[in-house]
Amino acid sequence: MNRRASRAVSDVAPLGRHAWVTGTTGFLGRHLIQRLAAAGWLVTPARARPGTQPYPPPVPDAVVFHVGGLAGGRRRRSEFMAANCQLPLALYRLAARSGCRGFVFVSSAKVLGERCAKPVAETAPRRPVGAYAESKAKAEEALLSAHADTRLPLAIVRPPLVYGPGAQGQLQWLSRGLARGLPLPLRDATAPRSRVAVANLADALVLLGALVADEPRDSRSAPSIWHVTDGEDRSTADFCRALAAALGRRARLWRLPGLALAARSRGGAGPLVSAFAPFRLDAERLRRECGWTAPQTPAAALAETARLVAASLGDR
Repeated sequence: MNRRASRAVSDVAPLGRHAWVTGTTGFLGRHLIQRLAAAGWLVTPARARPGTQPYPPPVPDAVVFHVGGLAGGRRRRSEFMAANCQLPLALYRLAARSGCRGFVFVSSAKVLGERCAKPVAETAPRRPVGAYAESKAKAEEALLSAHADTRLPLAIVRPPLVYGPGAQGQLQWLSRGLARGLPLPLRDATAPRSRVAVANLADALVLLGALVADEPRDSRSAPSIWHVTDGEDRSTADFCRALAAALGRRARLWRLPGLALAARSRGGAGPLVSAFAPFRLDAERLRRECGWTAPQTPAAALAETARLVAASLGDR
């Protein structure tokens, strides 16, 4: 892959560049197809599920962006493996047979574990905790192995927690709670954590898609793994305060004795760990080798989030 490519690659309309994208009805997928279209790509939304043929099938010379996957909920391990490991591997092999130009896979920083006190780079060993993280780690391993056979240019992207307008799950609950002034037991959640605004992640994906598209199919260069963050780590408590301020509220954070200690001593995954434990990524490689800079500040991303939350709650 051309490591010296300029950040400007994703800002130039790529003549004839075609993106085949899964997960386009999800949070990240919706933002990605908007960013691709703005950058001049021809975008084909695709439906891909385990055990079925994707529709429409990928076309020659397209770059496959596999964004879809199974993120959470009470699921069996076999379901996570089918959706997050077996499916991307099948799509990668299909893309190679179809004459596609490259493959961008959205993995997860959770493959590195639940705690990273110091910023960790892409070369850190995988230490997944839980079925979701294990399925993403197995997918990375399977794709890297398949690359040795197919030589289809491959970029694996590991985002940390992704936030922004339209976020679902715990972030949606947190945003609405802060907007309503609910007290939250997060005052002791002071450990630094990496995050990435969805607009910044989408922008980085477009850049990496352009890089794999420009790499010769018969290239002997190794596949690449990339961390993407906003470039500033803040604690869950500080994140709540910043989001509340964007909502025009004051964060009501209180201390629940023993909660932080329980999170620090807990061995598995879960909301306690993800709120209280430190988790820091080193994302300098993307900035250093590709010249990428985040186009949106965290303050701007939180302001967009706040506007959407206020509108959904009828507070206009």
